[in-house]
Amino acid sequence: MSNFQQDLRDEGYENVVIIAVGQTVASNFNNNFCSSSDLPLVMDAYPNYAIREAFNGGHKSIVILDYNQVELGRYTLNSGLNTAARNYITNIIEENYEQSILGDINADEVVNIQDIILMINMILSQDVDDNADINADGNVDILDVVLLVNIILQ
Repeated sequence: MSNFQQDLRDEGYENVVIIAVGQTVASNFNNNFCSSSDLPLVMDAYPNYAIREAFNGGHKSIVILDYNQVELGRYTLNSGLNTAARNYITNIIEENYEQSILGDINADEVVNIQDIILMINMILSQDVDDNADINADGNVDILDVVLLVNIILQ
């Protein structure tokens, strides 16, 4: 699973997180599932399975959720993460992943002078847009304009 998470990141899906849910009596599963990776592991104390109940008791299931925790898909694994499971998960992600381009304020998939004009208008009206906050400091200001100009010039 850890290689699959890295494969997704390599394809540009930076905001996709795979979380392992294990039970405290299955330490072998826990160690193998998350070894050599940065996957978060949620331990669900046996026999309560509170987390599994939230997903209708799915055993060996991969549940795919969006940002609002709406279920987009589910895949039951019988013998590890095979090619069919990877393809299914990748297709769900591709269909539902919204990737924005930093600095593309008007969402036309190009960062250009129009975005600078929109950013300056935001500064004057004191609006905030995540795509305009280039340095991620919670403000849209002249520092963001300078960074946006640098993005365009590169």
